[in-house]
Amino acid sequence: MLKAGILGLGEGRSALAAISSMENWQTRWICDLDQQLLDARKSEFSISRTTTDYDEMLADPEVDVIFIYTPDPFHADHILKAFSAGKHVFCTKPLVDSLEKGQELLKAQKASGKELIVGHTSRFYPTTMQQYSDFKEGRLGEIVSCETHYNSDKRLGSAGKRGKKGEVNWLYSGLCHPLDLVFWFLGPIKSVSAMSVLSPAGKRLGSRVPDSFHAVLKAETGALGQVSGVYGAASTVQEAHPQSGCILRGDKGSSVASAPQFEYSTNLDGFPQTTSSFPDDAGEYFPWGGSKYHVGETRNLLVHFAECLQRQQSPRPNLKDGLKVVAILKAIQLSMESNCQVEVSDVLRKYGLVDL
Repeated sequence: MLKAGILGLGEGRSALAAISSMENWQTRWICDLDQQLLDARKSEFSISRTTTDYDEMLADPEVDVIFIYTPDPFHADHILKAFSAGKHVFCTKPLVDSLEKGQELLKAQKASGKELIVGHTSRFYPTTMQQYSDFKEGRLGEIVSCETHYNSDKRLGSAGKRGKKGEVNWLYSGLCHPLDLVFWFLGPIKSVSAMSVLSPAGKRLGSRVPDSFHAVLKAETGALGQVSGVYGAASTVQEAHPQSGCILRGDKGSSVASAPQFEYSTNLDGFPQTTSSFPDDAGEYFPWGGSKYHVGETRNLLVHFAECLQRQQSPRPNLKDGLKVVAILKAIQLSMESNCQVEVSDVLRKYGLVDL
């Protein structure tokens, strides 16, 4: 039985719901500075141990894994404290919003001997899991292109206080979803070229950073990646263009995975074209409707994490994976600002992370 302490109970609701449906996980503590939210989650999930003090939760030797769902700028410090306390870590995406403490995080993990998994939950949709299985089996042949997107209508701001004030950096909070899929399928990224815009809605919210992005990437293998995320405009009709998607094109076939409709299509040489559906009729993935929370994906991720901990293996995406994704995001940011192609290796070199 793995016992969890959950820090941050907004998006942390996903982990609470996922754990409540699993036999080998148990929530031991919940922690949040918002007493009203703390009380609400205590009642909703019947949690006995609650606190507004992170250190109190860390001090409990019964806690095996700390779940970090705090605002992005606090992730690094909260991870460091968890490692120092001898805990494994689940950290929601993005791992961090800056590489300044990248070396410190790597050293802290090595000293602790503990594991970390990043909550890049798009890897754990039923459709992308099937897509990855086909990819690993070589059914698509050598990959030529990977095209991903994650779009969400945030014209009125996101649900949290920072979102309503226009303080969310959507490059790191939003684009990290589809970018991680490109990294997952293509491996190390060599260079990026990107453009962005701050939408009228973003300006009204008072945001000072872009909220809509298109980027082209080149992997070290030579394959191409395309990533897009639009967060300041109206959503499309989901049946016409789903919120999230990943297209893989290889020299032996192609595949398309979408969410939250959960449809998966293949066009493989020598086989009939196929389209499969993974209906969420029981609400296992989105129990509260819509697609805000990531309950089903988090459950799939935690199955993987538990198996890795039992086998004493590093989970994926791990700390190094998370830092590599942030390095690519930083390269995209630099490309947007300079209107030039940026080498990811230059970003890694600047922060002393060349050996990642």
